[in-house]
Amino acid sequence: MVNSEGEAQAQFRDSDFVFEDTKGKMIGSEGQIINVQDPNYKAEPPKQFKATLGGTTQKEETWMMMSSPYTVYGFNITFGKRQWETSKRYSDFDKLDNRLNDKFGLPPVGLPPKKWFGATDSETVDMRHKMLLAYLNDCIKRPVLIHSRELQNFCEMPADVVEAVSKGG
Repeated sequence: MVNSEGEAQAQFRDSDFVFEDTKGKMIGSEGQIINVQDPNYKAEPPKQFKATLGGTTQKEETWMMMSSPYTVYGFNITFGKRQWETSKRYSDFDKLDNRLNDKFGLPPVGLPPKKWFGATDSETVDMRHKMLLAYLNDCIKRPVLIHSRELQNFCEMPADVVEAVSKGG
């Protein structure tokens, strides 16, 4: 629209900016109007992923008649009220890290360094467990990663959680 002097003219009315009747209301994620002043309205906190430490297990692997000890690290993962457990070796984290870096180029918090000898002593296991937890929490907080099949499979994410994530929450 142009006025008599050829200048652009706004295409709205003053009434478009009257917000008196919307006090205490907001638009929900699905376009619905929510009255937050309604005494029956209870906001549900946003669902977030969080991992916490589970236990560790020492195991032995035999390859070409040589036995080699390794540690399996346990984690408890929650999404809203949903909770499940997963257990992984350091090598599983290393494979995941390589896949995520190759596919997304977004290196999460670094993994603890590889250790060829003494990887099963209790101090190393405890330190690694905490560092792997930091790595896992960094991954599950990143939307681009949590939507990836690689991370969903690694976390052994239940089908209902995968569905909720794909729908946005």
